[in-house]
Amino acid sequence: MLPSLSRELRLVLALAVSVGYVAWDSPGAYAQDDEDEGGGDDDDGGGGDDDGGGGGGDDDSDSDDKDQPAITAGGLFTMKSYPIRELERPLTITQKLTQARLGLGTDISNKGAFESVGLSLEGVHGYTDNFMLVGGLTSAYNFQQFNIYGGFEGALAYDLLDIRLAARIGRAAANVSTDPEMVDYQGGATKFSVDIGFPFRYVARPEIAIIALNTLMSIDFNGDAGNGAKPDLRPSLGIATNPVAPLSVVLFATLQVVDFDFTNNIVVPATARVQYSPSRKFDLGLEFTFLNMKPKEEGKKFYDDRFLSLFFTGRVGK
Repeated sequence: MLPSLSRELRLVLALAVSVGYVAWDSPGAYAQDDEDEGGGDDDDGGGGDDDGGGGGGDDDSDSDDKDQPAITAGGLFTMKSYPIRELERPLTITQKLTQARLGLGTDISNKGAFESVGLSLEGVHGYTDNFMLVGGLTSAYNFQQFNIYGGFEGALAYDLLDIRLAARIGRAAANVSTDPEMVDYQGGATKFSVDIGFPFRYVARPEIAIIALNTLMSIDFNGDAGNGAKPDLRPSLGIATNPVAPLSVVLFATLQVVDFDFTNNIVVPATARVQYSPSRKFDLGLEFTFLNMKPKEEGKKFYDDRFLSLFFTGRVGK
């Protein structure tokens, strides 16, 4: 039987679910697309030929158009106006848009290059303009490391601060080889957790932004010898650059403090991502992942355990 959660953890979960419901239940705004605007013009033209009643129809249509926000007001994008520049894209994807990312990767460490692979498939769907569903599968080292997750992300301060809550089943891999000339990545115990994050993005300039707290902590529901059934601290921090509209570079790291033990249970995975967006509908890119920027083994460098993935991201919707 899983250990019962403490009163404090139950309060944290209740608070997260309550805030997420508020974000979900908030009314979403709607921006009229080009086709709707075109239809309004046709009606106006037809009404202009009539006297009396027709004139009244024109006035109502003009009033509606004035009250209607621009398509991109407040990030209300359609597929036709979705930004190519990544830093102009909203934190929560627009209502009725769906985005899927498919990635294929391989180990590129010195001793184990191309001896193991990984596959990832992740997606988000805009339920409203300020609330999206998230889910996916990520893996590496022939599935010795994997995560399967699903949940939601909702805006607390639109396009600035969100709340993210996701259930996750997964395990981490580590190189257990005692021979410095070989690698042997083995997965640890499979764990069930709930991740809580407050994704934050501050765009200082159109070309640069600070990103943080995609995850803040994880609440574990089962434990093993190295990671008990206690919360883990998992804050993330990074920087995103967008020197030209189609090209973006993102660097970020996550501080993982297992069981909140700062003495010897600290792992710092990091990622460098380069993305090219030739179209509003898809992106291409590659991602370097380093297992631990703070290796425990004497003489080991942070770049000794590294993984490279190529990915394709596509979007469909209104």
